[in-house]
Amino acid sequence: MAGAYLYDLHGLTPYADALRLQQELAAARSQQAIPDTVVLLEHEPVITLGSRAVRAAELPLADAEYAARGIEIVDVPRGGRSTYHGPGQLVCYPIIDLNDRGRDLRRHVRGLEQTIVRTLAGFGIEGSGRDEPHQSGVWVDDRKIASIGVRCARWVTSHGLAVNVDLDLGVYELFDACGLGNAHFTSIAAETGRPVTPDEVRGPLLDALCEAFGLELEPVPAEDHALV
Repeated sequence: MAGAYLYDLHGLTPYADALRLQQELAAARSQQAIPDTVVLLEHEPVITLGSRAVRAAELPLADAEYAARGIEIVDVPRGGRSTYHGPGQLVCYPIIDLNDRGRDLRRHVRGLEQTIVRTLAGFGIEGSGRDEPHQSGVWVDDRKIASIGVRCARWVTSHGLAVNVDLDLGVYELFDACGLGNAHFTSIAAETGRPVTPDEVRGPLLDALCEAFGLELEPVPAEDHALV
C-alpha cells in the first residue's frame, strides 16, 4: 500500500475552486512535492464539457437558460463529453503519478471503473462498464449511474469519477449527457428505492478506491496545505 493524501471536502464546492485545486495538486505531484492525492466532494450544479463534447448538439438550451436554472456551463481540460455535477452526486478526483504505475492510462481508467462497481455492490447494485465509444462510466443494465473522465499531463492524472447518489434525475432532460442521445440515467437511491446520502457512500467509495489503486489515505498535513 502506498501512502496518499485525502482532501475530503464537505458542503458544495464551486467547480472553479475544485479545478484550481486539482491543477495545483497535479503540479505539486509532478514535482514530487506531495504523494498521490485524492479529492472527494460534491459540486454546485454545473455541466462540464470535455474535449470531445459537441456543444451545439449536447446543449439544446442557451447558456442563459441554464443559468436561470442555477446550472453553470464550463469547458474543462479532460477527455469525454458533457457531464453534469451537482448536489447528491459524489465526485472523486485522484491525482496519481502514473510514472510509478507503468504509464498505463487505460489501467487507471479501469481502476476507476472497478472502484465504482465495488462501491455499488455494497449497496446491492450490480454495475458494469462498457467498451463502446463515448460510453465510459458504469451502467446498471441500460441506465447510466456514474461517469468517468480523466486528464493526464506528464503522466499525472486529474479529474476522475462521479457517482449519482441521490439527485434530481430530471436534470438529464435538459441536455444530451455524454452525447448519448436518449440514454437513461439512474442513481443509488433510485436503484435501492430509498433515500441515500453522499456521506453514506463516502466510506465505501474510498475503501474501493484504496483497494483498486493500492492506496493508504491520510489527511493532508497542515504544512503541505501551503504547497497548493
